[in-house]
Amino acid sequence: MTRSWRVVVRASRRWNAGWRVWRRGSPISGRTSRRTGSDPARESPPAGMAGGGARDFIGVAEPAPIRRLRIAVVTPRYEETVLGGAELHARWLAQRLADRGHDMEVLTTCAVDGQTWRNELPAGSTGDGNLLVRRFRAEPPRFGLRAELDRRLRWEVLVDLADEERWLRAGPNSRALEKHLARQGHSYDAVLALPYLAGTTYFSAQAVQQRFFLIPCLHDEPFARLQFTGRLLKQSRAVLFNSDPERALAERLFPGAIARAHVVGLGFDPPPPTDAQLFRRNYGVSEPFILYVGRLEPHKNVPLLIDHFLRYKSRRPGDLKLLLVGAGECEPPPSPHLRRIEIDWADRDAMLMAALLLVQPSTNESLSIVMMQAWACGRPVVVHAAGEVARYHCEQGNGGLWFANYPEFEAILDRLHHDSGLAHGLGKAGQTYVQERYSWERVLRRLEGALGDTGVSAP
Repeated sequence: MTRSWRVVVRASRRWNAGWRVWRRGSPISGRTSRRTGSDPARESPPAGMAGGGARDFIGVAEPAPIRRLRIAVVTPRYEETVLGGAELHARWLAQRLADRGHDMEVLTTCAVDGQTWRNELPAGSTGDGNLLVRRFRAEPPRFGLRAELDRRLRWEVLVDLADEERWLRAGPNSRALEKHLARQGHSYDAVLALPYLAGTTYFSAQAVQQRFFLIPCLHDEPFARLQFTGRLLKQSRAVLFNSDPERALAERLFPGAIARAHVVGLGFDPPPPTDAQLFRRNYGVSEPFILYVGRLEPHKNVPLLIDHFLRYKSRRPGDLKLLLVGAGECEPPPSPHLRRIEIDWADRDAMLMAALLLVQPSTNESLSIVMMQAWACGRPVVVHAAGEVARYHCEQGNGGLWFANYPEFEAILDRLHHDSGLAHGLGKAGQTYVQERYSWERVLRRLEGALGDTGVSAP
């Protein structure tokens, strides 16, 4: 059957063209909804420009920055080579707050490997630019106990809070870190901890409740429904979410538990000048390609992506390839259409700019860093329709399309592969979305406003 397409270009006074795409007769997953929130024509100046009464992306006035604060960021791992989403979030946020003039400390463990949790780095204090990093020894993991409890939790077998706390103790945690907070927690104006699943987060909340702020990095999974999650949300002086859908999920799971909630997010810089062709030459990539970046794990929907793409190639012979970048247990099958590569992360932006598009099949995200990075580079994204957060960003930014099944995946790839104007328009719309809503200036002002809203102020 021949599909009939309509493409409508919507432009406003300040935004680049946004795109709405659908197939006559039935909506395709790429259809984007109109933006919610304030009138586009009345939006605030671009990020970084001064002006009173600027409005953030949920239509709430951004306050002026508060005074210099002493802030601790608690994260289970802190090291340049650790590339997990929550750890990157913690590192980037701490560094930017320090650069902004706040007195920053990172409280973390001596572990680097997220599988063994072995203490590889020395305990003690070291500097990282403008901030202080305090490392504490991680407790020896109890893999057998954690695996037993993990099976019960995943299958939602009835457990109580004591069992959940045993599960948290069996994983990444540090009693030495908790003792430090119990003794010195009063010296911090705020303690920010992430993610919700880490024992370092949960037990830090018990040690310093009055100054504790949770950055949950929450997504819809069995652990999100456990009692300790609700307790964390309730104990937090305020909860700092990455997106509106993440906030809605928390409020749906634990109605009335959150005293104060703010959507803050994470900031992204515009990419520096880079050469996409240099990436192609250095990595021997001559063909057009779509890109996946992230953990190669079943819970990230990587097997589905591989299956869909190989099915696509069986129906669409040609030179289009799928590049997979990341570590994990999902080893792609031998195929001339698939390639798994390791890159120097200094080449990340050049790789993104060289790609036709980024695919984000995961349905378990609270923000999706790689989506924002792709949009910052002006590339369109394709996401799974069941990924509430990723789809929300596509709707809000008009920068991507989504699929619920293989026919929609095929239709989207056909369209973007052969319509460079549409691909470019989606990418530019996404780029504008990141610049206007997720610049570091906007994010830090939202965070400072959230802290100020709870009465946090420098002495």
